Amino acid sequence: MDDSIKRSFAAVMTAVLLLSAVGMIGLAGAQDGGTPDPEPTATVSFADQQTNGTTVTVDAVNVSAGGFVAIHDSSLLDGAVIESVIGVSGYLEPGLHENVTVTLYDVPGATFEQSALTEDETLVAMPHRDTNESGTYDFVATNGSEDGPYLANASPVVDSANVTVPEQTTGASFTVANLTAPELVERNESVEVSATVANPNDVADTQEVTFRFDGEVLVREDVALEPGESTEFDTTVDTTGVETGTFFHGVYTRESGAAAQLRVVDQIQSFGVSNLTAPANATVGESVSVTATVTNPNEFGSEQSVEYRFDGALIEARDVDVGGEGSATVEFELGTGSLASGTYIHSVFSTDFGESALIVLESPDDGDDADDGGDADNGDADDADDGDAGDGDGDSDDSDNADDGDDADDADDGDDADDSDDGNDADDADDGDDADDADDGDNADGSDGEAGTDEAGDQSGPDGEATDEDSQMAE
Repeated sequence: MDDSIKRSFAAVMTAVLLLSAVGMIGLAGAQDGGTPDPEPTATVSFADQQTNGTTVTVDAVNVSAGGFVAIHDSSLLDGAVIESVIGVSGYLEPGLHENVTVTLYDVPGATFEQSALTEDETLVAMPHRDTNESGTYDFVATNGSEDGPYLANASPVVDSANVTVPEQTTGASFTVANLTAPELVERNESVEVSATVANPNDVADTQEVTFRFDGEVLVREDVALEPGESTEFDTTVDTTGVETGTFFHGVYTRESGAAAQLRVVDQIQSFGVSNLTAPANATVGESVSVTATVTNPNEFGSEQSVEYRFDGALIEARDVDVGGEGSATVEFELGTGSLASGTYIHSVFSTDFGESALIVLESPDDGDDADDGGDADNGDADDADDGDAGDGDGDSDDSDNADDGDDADDADDGDDADDSDDGNDADDADDGDDADDADDGDNADGSDGEAGTDEAGDQSGPDGEATDEDSQMAE
């Protein structure tokens, strides 16, 4: 704060001290002869700033005993101790407070003829005590006898700031923006038109807003807006009796406006839908891409809604703009993570047409079960080859492998080279070895046994008859 302001405060605040309870409490302490309580302390920081005129911000205020921070205008320097208070904070608890917002021209016990600063001003921030512990700033209402200022070296604690108020805008025309309306309509149908109207002024105002169709004013309305406020201006156009063709329309204020074109036609035909393309199968959790071709049969461009539905449920609806007699490809993405496996119908629809298809969603583990089917090959012809006709060892393992596959190869299994060599008569060749024997499951000696087992063949005697051991095994 400037030294000149400090000197002015020193003189002016003499009156404040005489009015304040702070001075009176100190005097009472001295008269009693007792030791006065330690003087409460405060600091305040108030920086230059720009304001809209209704509030200011005190950067920091520290009050050891709690209280308030009051805002005085420059009339304080002229001795207007009470009248200069134009704003005060709410009650502040003891301690440091930062960025304290103070509303101007709202002070208990004071009346004002204005509600905001209208020009640049030097303002003073002054911490005040809550001497009557009411929680309410009573300095003005009690003409200074309560809630006096904090002192430092017998002077009020203060800080000043140059507060600037931007020049107010008044009398400017309301503005118009964001006009929305369809570009195409069937004759005898209604059209909804909307636009944003805003007040650029720093004061409230009421101005006329009009809607024109083909140059003619169809709607005229007075709109009242607060400073900086905006609103939606909505109206409806009925095209009953309007000839087909293209017309200009718009929303206008005194100096602003927004315009558009509207084409009126006898009929708007629905887009056609074809070439729905999507995978026939997908795994749950995958993202599925679905495409289709939409065709505009009209001679003029049109924007129409196209839907994608899955199992009847609407997944997405999209406005698609297609030129006259043109076509476009639409693409939709289907997330399957929350779906159950199964067969579903999905579709792409326009207003009147559409295409549908089937899609099978499989569980992620379905493919693994199919792979397990490869185990069925175990014991087939490859195992039959393990009969080891070539190795001639005729062991029981080979016999088991022959059991695994009941095909012609198994019938051959057991035609060991050893059998043909060790059989001296023709019976050896027939010893349980032909396909018939294998089918019967009979051993060479006629007893029932397992078909084509190597054990029966290998244990035969020299004359081609089965040994007792063979018979016992067969039994």
